[in-house]
Amino acid sequence: MKDRKSEEIPNRKASGDICRYLQIFYHSTFLPVAYYRQSELLAAYPDIHREWDLTETFRPLLLQKGTGLDHAVSSEYLFYGIVRNLDTDEYIIAGPVSTSRIQHRALPRILTESSISSAYAEQVENFLSMTPQVTFEQFICLLTLLYRELNGSLIDPLTYFRRVSTENISQIGQRHTTELYQAKEDENFHNTYQFELELLRCVENGDTAALETLFQKAQKLQAGVIGSNSLRQEKNILIASVTLLTRHSIAGGLDVETAYRLSDIYIQASEKAQTIDEVNRLNQAACMDFTNRVAACKIPKGISPDIFACIQYISTHTNQPVSVEDVANAVGKSRSCISRQFKKELGFNLSDFIMRRKLEEGRSLLLYSDRSISEISEYLCFSSQSYFQNVFKKKYGLTPLAFRKENQKAQHS
Repeated sequence: MKDRKSEEIPNRKASGDICRYLQIFYHSTFLPVAYYRQSELLAAYPDIHREWDLTETFRPLLLQKGTGLDHAVSSEYLFYGIVRNLDTDEYIIAGPVSTSRIQHRALPRILTESSISSAYAEQVENFLSMTPQVTFEQFICLLTLLYRELNGSLIDPLTYFRRVSTENISQIGQRHTTELYQAKEDENFHNTYQFELELLRCVENGDTAALETLFQKAQKLQAGVIGSNSLRQEKNILIASVTLLTRHSIAGGLDVETAYRLSDIYIQASEKAQTIDEVNRLNQAACMDFTNRVAACKIPKGISPDIFACIQYISTHTNQPVSVEDVANAVGKSRSCISRQFKKELGFNLSDFIMRRKLEEGRSLLLYSDRSISEISEYLCFSSQSYFQNVFKKKYGLTPLAFRKENQKAQHS
């Protein structure tokens, strides 16, 4: 009877077979892999016979772990893995990979933590651009495929790493019991829940007036300790706050991509902040910004999945010549059917909404970028600059140029 947790393979692979497997594995996944016997490199995909190696600094750390399958995460959130042959001194180093595209601004920090000269910055950036974007769970699953090839048994990654999870739950449980006991003794309780409910209701409704009133109320809020120092505490509170703002603004009608991009930017800005006051001002600005954007959307709650999909498609394709037909095809409906449904649920035509979203993005570009009127018009796929100017003036009462000048003057007054 077969073991449900692992499936034995009768014959272990020779080194040459493993090299061929790794070559196919790399060309299928683009996860960098390097095969070693002690310190001797047997094979690497892609080839790392060069003057720099992103895994060199982390290899000793991985080797110290001493388990058949393990991983490490760098300070820049790059994943590295190790898979050992349990019968020999051979092992595979996998990575680095990340959950998202590596930003150019992160490159100096990656070079520093990997002890690589800045002279190789362009080569390293090109290398990282070829690596896949995977979740941590996907990365662990890929490691188990390498483990199967090296050791002849198939591991269930959830079962394998459950030991650590159980230990963590036990440790957290002990600490939670101790702290809850002490909090009751000291009568020191969290009291932010009602405030959060009110704040998120304002965001989801796009109610900026109610939000301003809420901020003006004198409130003594007691949050938990979630940071190693006061500045880190406020940054962590902002991260939690912006996460909630993102979800509730989407529920209020803000398109998904706008909400998540805005979330990323506020969190990144908070990480660069040097003072508690700066973080607090960012947090309040985020609340108002998300609420204003929801208010500008004016999309009613409870819309159907089809109409929600229409809104998301239009919002993420404003830089393309989107037609009603394109939207219908994207959601798998006929043009006439989706047009009727859109008008019924939202009260205005689908074609009007396409124009509205383009003009809203044009307004944002005029406010927050230095792109020329012609560049904005071309980016939003208007047939001509004059047409863009005419429809913009019809909606906002000013030409694009006049609108930009008026807002620049207001910002500097």
